[in-house]
Amino acid sequence: MVSMATGEFAEIRSEGGSGFRFASSAVLRPYALGLYFVALIAWSARYGVPVQRELVILWTCGALACVSIGRPPREILQLVVDWLPIVAVLWAYDVTRGAADTFGIGVHYHPTIDFDRAIFGEVPTVWLQQHLHDPGVVRPWDVGFTLVYTSYFIVPFALAGWLWARDRLGFQRFTRRLVTLSLAGLATYIAFPAAPPWMASEMGLIGEVHRTTAEGWKVLGVGTASLFSKGQGTANLVAAVPSLHSAIVSLVALFLWGRVRRKRLRPLLLLYPAAMGLALMATGEHYFFDVALGWVYAGVVMGAWTVWERRREGLRVPAEAEAPA
Repeated sequence: MVSMATGEFAEIRSEGGSGFRFASSAVLRPYALGLYFVALIAWSARYGVPVQRELVILWTCGALACVSIGRPPREILQLVVDWLPIVAVLWAYDVTRGAADTFGIGVHYHPTIDFDRAIFGEVPTVWLQQHLHDPGVVRPWDVGFTLVYTSYFIVPFALAGWLWARDRLGFQRFTRRLVTLSLAGLATYIAFPAAPPWMASEMGLIGEVHRTTAEGWKVLGVGTASLFSKGQGTANLVAAVPSLHSAIVSLVALFLWGRVRRKRLRPLLLLYPAAMGLALMATGEHYFFDVALGWVYAGVVMGAWTVWERRREGLRVPAEAEAPA
């Protein structure tokens, strides 16, 4: 029989006990997560679906904290380390974006209008509202446009949270693209402030256009409508080029492209940026020019980071992180 010193036995028992505590705590994860989502639903019913960037990130990190129950403390600390820089950069983006129209650069109205007319013969936003918008009446497609538009505030961070829990390298790759895209949009807002269609309409430059992104919330939830209106009222109103809504949802589709194993299903991802583009134009938020430029920005950022990662790592980026050719 092999003898064992008392100190050695105590050390092993301590390690085993620690592992047992972690394993026991891990059993609580699904229950904690379930209660957390019940709390989120109750909060949303009372105050409206969270559509503010800070709230979405906070709720996402709360869910990740539940998923981290039972893990070693250093892994829980990693949650803060990974997400804090993102919060800081995006907070700075929001603050600066709101002031971007105060730098004295003249607001551009005609280039985007001229581009859309050159492509389509008329401004698509005006045509869509003539055929789809009925003042005082909320149609089913108004609800759909509102949901698609609002998904921009939720989907990127939900995806980042899912990646953090399952693939930290994928999380890092996605968030560096997300932050870069936001900063590229900010730089363009400052250098080229541009008016959205609803503002140009108020000045008589195009046909009648109303800002209708919040129309669906009249049916779906009053609390969210209030948050929505407050957010729109404080944002930079001439940060229309490019459409960051279009750019970021396109980035989501590109990033997920290689993660869909069945190649025949991958083109379905493109329906998301297409639906967002339609919603943005139909609700008076953006011209086609803004939407298309958002697609270009997403493709450039995705491609640039992919090239950089390949060169830095000295190997081919895994297929699941690649954009379509």
